[in-house]
Amino acid sequence: MVDRSEHISLVDLVQSIVLIVLEALLTFLLKSDQESKKLAQNLIKQQALVELRTSLPSMIIFVTFTSRGVLLDAKKPARPIDAVISASFKDLLHSFMTAPASSLKKIDIDGPIELIDDLRVLMGSFNLQQIINHWIQSDWFKSLLLPTKDIDENGEPIAHHGRASNRHRQLLKKLNEQQILVDQMSLQAKENAFVIHQLNRQIKMLIIAGIVLMGCLIASLIGTLIYFLT
Repeated sequence: MVDRSEHISLVDLVQSIVLIVLEALLTFLLKSDQESKKLAQNLIKQQALVELRTSLPSMIIFVTFTSRGVLLDAKKPARPIDAVISASFKDLLHSFMTAPASSLKKIDIDGPIELIDDLRVLMGSFNLQQIINHWIQSDWFKSLLLPTKDIDENGEPIAHHGRASNRHRQLLKKLNEQQILVDQMSLQAKENAFVIHQLNRQIKMLIIAGIVLMGCLIASLIGTLIYFLT
């Protein structure tokens, strides 16, 4: 009996994790695709609650459209159901991937006519194939591929390619700054080397002058001693 309870708890835990992942994915896709977001506005305004029934495998999931996104729950919320969608898991998967007409026709929807129409229209657009096409046609995606014009410090137009070019320009700017710093350090090192060379030369001259002076003093002392001794 304990093993059965643990098994049921594990199944519920796995189901909850799967629903959370699907909920996050559907919400992200719905918010990122402007076309699907527009088509879902009526459902969002009504806070539509849809009961989703699948076969092979048999599951019941409750879908709620809200301004925060799509909410999924395995338990029925404490409010009336607005519509019921019945279909096989295979047809639902095909509809979500490419939305072929053959799969959409096999999906049954019960509820008010206006709500059925809204769901049908949304299902025809809210699929991975259409969403990817919308992304490719969006200005955001084109900005990553098409060259845009910019102006350099001299007022000359610069052609670059979206964000990748901006990062490239920033990297080049940093490299140029580092190169200037290296050149300055190299010049400073050369100046220091020249100063050290000059100091060494002056020290050598002072040493030679000191030796000559010392030699002259010694010679003078020797000459003086010889003079007095003789």
